[in-house]
Amino acid sequence: MTTRPLKDHGAPAPHLRTLLRGGGVVAFDGSRHVHLKRGDVVFCGGRIEYAGPQWVERADAPVHETIDTTGKLVVPGLVNTHLHVTDTPFTRGWLDDYASSAQAGAASNVTALYRLLPAVRAAALAEDQLAAAECAFSELLLSGSTTVVELGYDEEMGDRGDMATPRAVGDIAGRLGLRCYLAPRYRSRYWKLGPDGAPAYFSYEGDGLPRMRACVELLGEIHGTHQGRVRGMLAPGQVDTCEPALLRATREAADKTGYLIQLHAGQSPSEFRRIRQQHGCTTLEYLDRLGLLGRDLILGHSMFFSESGDVDECNSVELQRLRDSGTHLCHLPWVKARQGTVMRSFAKYRRHGIQVCLGTDTYPFDMFNEMRMAAAMCRVADGSPQAVTAAEIFHAATVGGAQALQRDDLGRLAAGCQADIVLVDVNRPHAVPLRDAIQHLVLSASAADVDSVFVAGRRVVDRRELVYGNLGDAVARLAEAGERVEARVRVE
Repeated sequence: MTTRPLKDHGAPAPHLRTLLRGGGVVAFDGSRHVHLKRGDVVFCGGRIEYAGPQWVERADAPVHETIDTTGKLVVPGLVNTHLHVTDTPFTRGWLDDYASSAQAGAASNVTALYRLLPAVRAAALAEDQLAAAECAFSELLLSGSTTVVELGYDEEMGDRGDMATPRAVGDIAGRLGLRCYLAPRYRSRYWKLGPDGAPAYFSYEGDGLPRMRACVELLGEIHGTHQGRVRGMLAPGQVDTCEPALLRATREAADKTGYLIQLHAGQSPSEFRRIRQQHGCTTLEYLDRLGLLGRDLILGHSMFFSESGDVDECNSVELQRLRDSGTHLCHLPWVKARQGTVMRSFAKYRRHGIQVCLGTDTYPFDMFNEMRMAAAMCRVADGSPQAVTAAEIFHAATVGGAQALQRDDLGRLAAGCQADIVLVDVNRPHAVPLRDAIQHLVLSASAADVDSVFVAGRRVVDRRELVYGNLGDAVARLAEAGERVEARVRVE
């Protein structure tokens, strides 16, 4: 595969207007996505001017380029609000099927989180992490994600938390044309297995505050770079690895800078029990006491806000506070489903009026897979095919993610929005006849159906090939990095 010319990395010329015509369109009517079997989308200067039935050209708005979308479905770019690109490829194969030698699911989870993951991450040096990022960002674009939230790691990685690494990761995303929120992590303590074989916590110097200050400084340098497509986000690690002082400092920093926050919370029953034992309250009550809840906060995983994980067993007052605060929950269905756990449930959170978005977390970086798993697992958890609709899931993968990022210009095809657009091939056996496009996207489509991708009106994937990257080279570099990392892994 040859590298396409590295043309202009800037925004499209403001006077050039592009018309997408010939295929179906999933447009946004102000409140929901609507499938038009034949429709047009017009964008100019990186913004959508029109999405609807046939566009009528005006003398004062000439079209300079028409792209034939016959056999395609024009859809909004997917918003992936939680992922880890620098370690994920190296954990593949280490964590799969790890329960086979364990006697109980709880034991296998301990092995994965506290024994295997730290060992693999410690073996990945900076050059390995950057190879992983290049390949992961390529996969994301090729599968229709146009906006992503990359949650980096700290001193547990082989580069010991060198801030040059997340800076370079942001530059890779920007070069490829992706819209990326960069969130380097900081924590008060890290976890691994202790001498007795049980999970143990070990404190960082200064309880994580020096690292937090370094992260905030980096965000100030990268926020708004790459024509505004790369932005910063605050990322305290997990609710159980952060001291109250660190979380309070995070809230102060967010209020001062305007950066959004994402925190891993509700990830496991053991986390819920630890918060209750240490602070005498539930996880949600703890976050509320610290003043962390708010519309600028995303809680990653959000599966165990009761010890059982059943939303019906959560405190109703806490759920109301969660809703009224505007806090967003990020659902990561596949990573948990392959470990034998489901959110109980997406539908129950939504019935309480709580906002939910979607992310991939780890492999594969494929939002089509996550949408399908979110729909299926919700129906399994609730024991009903009517528990959730495909439209609700697609909304979470687009508008829901945009709302979590406080962006009313993403996740939808409507006038004034960013021209983040995906062309999905529907001239395929599993797509015809196409009666309901949104059901198809959620329940039948796959990443392989993505034909072309535009971010801010600039084509970054053209007929399944990267415009600003070389996938073959990226895959080869990552394969080499994988061999280096595997050779360094030392499991204690």
